[in-house]
Amino acid sequence: MEGIISEGLILWRLSMAGRSDLRGRAFELPDGLFFMVHDDCETPRPYTILERHDDIVSLVDRAEDLKRSLCKCGWAELDVE
Repeated sequence: MEGIISEGLILWRLSMAGRSDLRGRAFELPDGLFFMVHDDCETPRPYTILERHDDIVSLVDRAEDLKRSLCKCGWAELDVE
């Protein structure tokens, strides 16, 4: 799993009509664990969310809380490739 998370592990992918899909990812870098949300748009943009977490439990809890909130707002979960 170490190699996967250093390259970015997709935790979830959400879709909404008329919007670019969102992906929640986990990364492990030398300075810690990071949770990132970005869209699937090909144009370079800043990440929607980029947060550092002290441990994997807090990262996964945050990712799941955000996913639930987005789904309540009309986003739908897609299968992760």
